[in-house]
Amino acid sequence: MPDPLQQALGLTHADPNEAELQLEDSVVARREERSVTNWIAMIRLFDGTEIPCTVKDISKSGAKLGVPEAFVLPSSFMLKVVGRDFVLRLTLAWRRGNYAGVRIDQIAKLQASEERKSETTSQTPDYRSIGRRRDRA
Repeated sequence: MPDPLQQALGLTHADPNEAELQLEDSVVARREERSVTNWIAMIRLFDGTEIPCTVKDISKSGAKLGVPEAFVLPSSFMLKVVGRDFVLRLTLAWRRGNYAGVRIDQIAKLQASEERKSETTSQTPDYRSIGRRRDRA
């Protein structure tokens, strides 16, 4: 006989594991609305190991990461989004297949290093050679 809570939520699945996952997802309410993203990121473990991943969605307090199932994630780690100037300290909340749910513990803004600043100012492009013919000597 189906569970009354499952009937109330309209969950009538033959597979009890699938019904349990559906029930868990429907009962858990989000504190903040998540924004869908497809950011390329790098997980950095505290031993220096780096794991490529994608950020599928994000909110003020958490995110959903796409991480290959072969990689084992510890309970906490760092995340650097490519092209962004911040790093996140995360705690693993759940893991299902190629996805992981994380809670954002801390956000740190990265400062631009002096080397990068000097490289960008010293590398002004030379446009004088554009449109000129080369000698065939």
